[in-house]
Amino acid sequence: MKSPIISIEEDSSVVEAAKVMAEKKISGIVITNKGKPVGLVTERDVVSKVVAAGKDPSQTTVKEVMSKPLITIDIEATLLEAVDLMNRKKVRRLLVTRDDEIIGLFTIRDVLALSRICAYCGKPIKPLLPSQPQSEADIIIECSCGAVYMQECAKTVVYCIYCSRKLVTEVYYPPPEDTFSG
Repeated sequence: MKSPIISIEEDSSVVEAAKVMAEKKISGIVITNKGKPVGLVTERDVVSKVVAAGKDPSQTTVKEVMSKPLITIDIEATLLEAVDLMNRKKVRRLLVTRDDEIIGLFTIRDVLALSRICAYCGKPIKPLLPSQPQSEADIIIECSCGAVYMQECAKTVVYCIYCSRKLVTEVYYPPPEDTFSG
């Protein structure tokens, strides 16, 4: 989840909300009434409910276009429960709560970030949670371009297949029978 929550008061204009979203590089913003979360405005809301509807974003308040009620999930819920709730409610964002207090935002992008594949071999990379012990096989190498590799694959390929930056200094040469040419 992302924390802290970025929010704006419900009497703010859509232009103000769009500026905050652009500045913070986020695609949704929590709408509050006297500091209490009451709704959510996303880029999609701005496009479909304001721009496509021909409304003036400087004269339209976020209260008029926000999605509500807020869909929340407890911080102790599993990833499977969060994805299931997103599917059932047909939403891309959930507000995360602890003891009925909103503490973060969980998005479909957070799910995708956990679903990564090795750029070299194409095998899924298991997401490591902070509570899990890390083994040698779980180590990943991430290139500055964003590509990820399992450590053994990075030792084999050495240079990123997307941007050609050097990934490792230790090189692994597979036995001939493990290569394509034999």
